[in-house]
Amino acid sequence: MRDEVVLEIEDLSFRYHGSKEYVLKNINLEFRRGEFVLLIGPSGCGKTTLINTINGIIPHVIQGLRKGHVRILGKEVKDLSLAEISTHVATVFQDPETQFFTLSVLDEVVFGPENLRLPREEIAKRLEFAVKATGIEDLLEKDLMSLSGGQKQRVAIASAMAMMPDILILDEPTTNLDPRGAAEVLKTIARLRKETNALIILIEHRLEEVSKYVDRVLVMNNGEIIADGPPREVFGNPDLLYEIGIRPPWAAETIVRLQREKLISSDEKIPITPEEAAEILRKYLSKRGKRVNANEKFFAKDIEYYESLRKRKPVVEVINLWHQYPDGTIALKGINLTIHEGEFVGIIGQNGAGKTTLLLHLLGLLRPSYGVVKVFGEDVRKLSVAELSQKVGLIFQNPDLMLFQNTVWDEIAFGPKNLKLPREEIKKRVEESLEMMRLKGYEKRHPRALSRGQRHRVAVASILAMRPKILIADEPTTGQDFGSRKKYLELLEELNRRGTTIIVVSHDMDLIARYAKRVIVLKQGRVLFDGPTRVVFSREDILAETHIEPPYITRIGNKLRDFGVPTVLTIEELILVLADLLRDSKAE
Repeated sequence: MRDEVVLEIEDLSFRYHGSKEYVLKNINLEFRRGEFVLLIGPSGCGKTTLINTINGIIPHVIQGLRKGHVRILGKEVKDLSLAEISTHVATVFQDPETQFFTLSVLDEVVFGPENLRLPREEIAKRLEFAVKATGIEDLLEKDLMSLSGGQKQRVAIASAMAMMPDILILDEPTTNLDPRGAAEVLKTIARLRKETNALIILIEHRLEEVSKYVDRVLVMNNGEIIADGPPREVFGNPDLLYEIGIRPPWAAETIVRLQREKLISSDEKIPITPEEAAEILRKYLSKRGKRVNANEKFFAKDIEYYESLRKRKPVVEVINLWHQYPDGTIALKGINLTIHEGEFVGIIGQNGAGKTTLLLHLLGLLRPSYGVVKVFGEDVRKLSVAELSQKVGLIFQNPDLMLFQNTVWDEIAFGPKNLKLPREEIKKRVEESLEMMRLKGYEKRHPRALSRGQRHRVAVASILAMRPKILIADEPTTGQDFGSRKKYLELLEELNRRGTTIIVVSHDMDLIARYAKRVIVLKQGRVLFDGPTRVVFSREDILAETHIEPPYITRIGNKLRDFGVPTVLTIEELILVLADLLRDSKAE
C-alpha cells in the first residue's frame, strides 16, 4: 500500500481571475502513500495556491484559469464535489481556532465523522485512532479555549485525522507557536507518519525542526518546482536556497561551507541536526587535541559594549512591577529592569511568561497593580496613551491589525495628522518614512492590496512617521520567509544605528542572536536572566528552565567547547573559528 500513488499533478498551471500572470506554471509531481513531504519557498511563490488545487478550494471555491490535471487516487479533483474531496484530503491551517466548530475537544474530534453520518462504532474507532495518534488522550474532556496554542493545533490535527484522509496537508501549523508548542506539533506530525499510511504535505519555515522528520523536500519559486529530493540533497545546495530567500539548516550550511574550503572531506554526509554537524566536526577537530575554551575573549568584547550602553540615559525604568488580571491571574511578579537609550533588546520566554503584559505597560495600555513604570523619567500612569504614542511605537506581528486607511499615504499620515502637525511637517514625515521603508511609488495603492512583506513595511512606516524614540516589535517575523525577515530586521538595525531604542519580542532565537545586544529572559512573570546576548545563550542550563534552547548555530558551537570553540551567535562567527582551528589541525 505504501507504494500506491495517491496524488498526481500533471502539467498544472493556474492564474487568478483579473491577473495575467500564472501563479502556478507547468507543475508535474507524483506522491505516494506514506510519504512525508516538506514544501518550501519564499512568500508569494505559489505554495498555498498549489495546496488549494489539491484540497479542492481551486476550482470549487476560488475561480481562475486552470490547465492540466490534479488526480487523487486516479480521480480528477475538478470532477469531485468538496464533500467527496473531504473524505480523501484534510487540511490544517496556521490558526486552529478558525477551524473549530465546537467548544470541547471531544466534540471537535468527532465533528467530521458525525457529519459523514458514519455508524457510531466507526466514529468511536476513528476517535480512538485520532486521539492516540496525536497524543491528546489527556485533553479530551477539556474546553478548547482553555488549551495552549500547541494543544489547540494538535486537536486540529486530530480532527483532520479522524476523517481518515489519504492526504493530510498542513499549512504552516507552527507559525503562531512558541518553541515548545512547535516541537509538540512537529512530533505529533512525525508520529502520524509512523502510524498512518497518509501522504503528509507540510508547508513550514522552521526547517531545522522539521527536516529531521521528512523524507522529501520540494522547493518552489515563481510558481515552479525548482528542486525535489531528499533533505540532505536539497539542503546540500545552500546557494540555490539563498538565491530565492530561503535559509538552509545551519548544520547543513556549516559543513558545506567547510567542504568548499577543503577543510572537511566532500565525502561527508550532509547533516541536518546540530548533533550530526557536531559529530562530523569532532572527528576532524580531535586530530588537534583539546584546547582551553575561548569564550573569555569573545565575552570580553560583548560585556564591554553592554556596559557602555548601560552608562547611557535610561529611557525605560520598571520598578517592582506586579500585574494581576481581573480573573486573578498574576502575570507579572516584581519585575525590575532598566533599558537605556540606543539599546537593541530582545525579550524571550514561553507563551504565558508575561512578555505581552510587560509591553502593554510600556505603552500605557495596562496600569500596574503595584510598582512603577517610567518612560523617559515620567510615570506612565500620569501620561495618556496618546502622549505615550509620541514616544513609544508598537509594531504588531500581524500588520493587518494596524492598517485601516484607503491609501498607503493616508495610512502613514494618519498619526502625524492626529498630532495636529502643520501640513508641511506631515508631508515631510510621510516622505521620509516612505523613503526609509522603500515604499516610494506605492503612495496611492491600497495597503490591503500589497504583499504581506509590503504591508509590514507600511505598518512600520506609519509608526516611524510618529518619530517614536522607542520602537517595540512584537513577533516581527511570524510567518515570513528568511529573505523577508532579513530585510525587516536590517531596517530595525538601521533605525537603531540612528539612535532609536529597539525592543523585540520573539520566539525566533536566530533573530535575537544576530541583532539583539542584550537579552531579557522571562519565566512565569519574573526576570529569569538578563545580560549580553552571548552570555545568555551560553547558559543552556538556565534557558532550559523556561524550555528555550539557544539558536541552532549556537548549539553546534556549544557542543564543541572542549575543542576551543566559543559561544557563537552567527554562522559567520562559527565558520571563522572552525576554519582557524581546522587549518591549525592540518598544519600539525
